[in-house]
Amino acid sequence: MSAVREWSGRETRLLRQAMRLTVRSFAEYLGVSPRTVSKWEASGSSVRPRPELQAAFDTALARASDEQRGRFHAAIGQVDITAEEDETDRRQFLASSLGLAFMAGSGPGSFAPPSVLWRPPAQSWAAGIYRTVVNPADSARRAAVALESNPGGVVEARLGRVVDQATWASLASDNDQLARLLPTLIGRLELAGFEAGAGDQIVLLRQLSDVYALAGWSLIKADSTAAAWIASQRAIEAAEQVGDALRVAAATRCLAEVYMRGGDLERASHTALLSLVHLDGTSGSCEPTVACLRGAALLSAAAAAARRGDDREARVALKAASLYSTQLAEERFDLGTVFGPTNVAIHHVAVAVELGDAQEARRRIPDVDLDRLPAPLAERRARFLIDVARSHSHLKDDAAALHALLQAESYSPDEARTHRLTHRVLRDLMSRERHSSGLRAFADRCGLLA
Repeated sequence: MSAVREWSGRETRLLRQAMRLTVRSFAEYLGVSPRTVSKWEASGSSVRPRPELQAAFDTALARASDEQRGRFHAAIGQVDITAEEDETDRRQFLASSLGLAFMAGSGPGSFAPPSVLWRPPAQSWAAGIYRTVVNPADSARRAAVALESNPGGVVEARLGRVVDQATWASLASDNDQLARLLPTLIGRLELAGFEAGAGDQIVLLRQLSDVYALAGWSLIKADSTAAAWIASQRAIEAAEQVGDALRVAAATRCLAEVYMRGGDLERASHTALLSLVHLDGTSGSCEPTVACLRGAALLSAAAAAARRGDDREARVALKAASLYSTQLAEERFDLGTVFGPTNVAIHHVAVAVELGDAQEARRRIPDVDLDRLPAPLAERRARFLIDVARSHSHLKDDAAALHALLQAESYSPDEARTHRLTHRVLRDLMSRERHSSGLRAFADRCGLLA
């Protein structure tokens, strides 16, 4: 490629993404501040770097591997698009530079091929969240129209309270409320970012990071890994723009869970541990939050290792998480992250199940006191009971497995009925069924008998 004398904001971002660098890392490479890179990437006009930076841009592209250059060229307009698929969702996906970068190959290596990336989630409640994440510009436009017709709607003073509502809805696995709140919040925050002064940008970007992380977790649950990847990347970038290491770490852990759901377990482990790096040097008044985020990242690393069958790494990560839990007198939920002694006990069961040691899992079940979890954490309770059901099912104790699933349903019907692991356990139980009306009734509520 010939020397480029002007770089658009879009090209700047796509070059960085092709090289798989964060805003901070790319800024260090160019010798400028992260804020400068963020400003360039957000610019709608071309950037004419100083001569020494121009050389750095050219050198960055020249030193990029063939694969990285290929991703860059594909992302700036050489992606082959056929007319076979659903063009509406495809165009929305391509509207995002993150979507282009994903198609060009910067996403998780084991994700489904591009032909399925723009399919809406199988669970209908997440469809609006999916569309908003894929095309936030359209969401911002709708927010502007709504504000014109209803000036007394969601205004900046109330945005923080609505973000809190969405956070609690996520912790409670209230999918209906998430489906109602998140698209509006993303659109309003994106719009507010265009209108806000410099003093308001920090608050808005932190809120935007939180909301995109919530969208990422929601889309993970809905098995829409491509859109969840985009949401978690946006959460990371919004936090990076204001240098908020805590939010970068929280969103990076969300990205690790995206990789885990996508089956890329090596990258899931690496990304979970990478979130720990972002927390280096953060302490003081935020020390309990740091312990919460560190412990949760280690639990994600333990889960990824267990799914890979790496017993040693899983148990080392669990032991390290236990050390952080001793610093906390109770369960904490900081920045949408839940961690504490009870969560560590829950993960001892989950890791044993993933490692195929059902006896160890069942031995660990009495160590978990669900009453110690705050009342709103219905999802966490239900998810634990699904693992309890898995351990009983492995041991052919079908009555105990069904009982655990029904308990999970009593805490969080959405989580219990829609989770893919619930469906897996139910199929095992039904293959051994002996005229259990309770089993078939629950399977029917889960949509497995339709």
